[in-house]
Amino acid sequence: MSDGRDIVPTKTLVKQGTTGVGGIVGGAALLLLGGLGPIGGAVIGGILALGGIGVATSSKEDRTAGGIMASAGVLTIISGIGWGFGGALLWVGGIGLLGLGAYSLFKFIKGLRSRR
Repeated sequence: MSDGRDIVPTKTLVKQGTTGVGGIVGGAALLLLGGLGPIGGAVIGGILALGGIGVATSSKEDRTAGGIMASAGVLTIISGIGWGFGGALLWVGGIGLLGLGAYSLFKFIKGLRSRR
């Protein structure tokens, strides 16, 4: 390249793109979960918590993902009950994931442009 930009490796681009999409989808999901009412929060939160426990106990590789899923389920139940900190944590987590996703997609697009 004549303009001095380094070419970003494909493995890095895949990681940035996956993190970007996952962050945006996950952040939007957390924001939606925080807005559920008491019945919806209890039902969806219970399903998430039980599903997360099932995923976490199924294999070593999926423990972290299962733990995060179970935690989101418990926070959804807490926010549905009306305890303030559950909804606040879902909101903060959702905004954080949206920010991380946007930053990763920015880096992904910048890396794609360096390959031209």
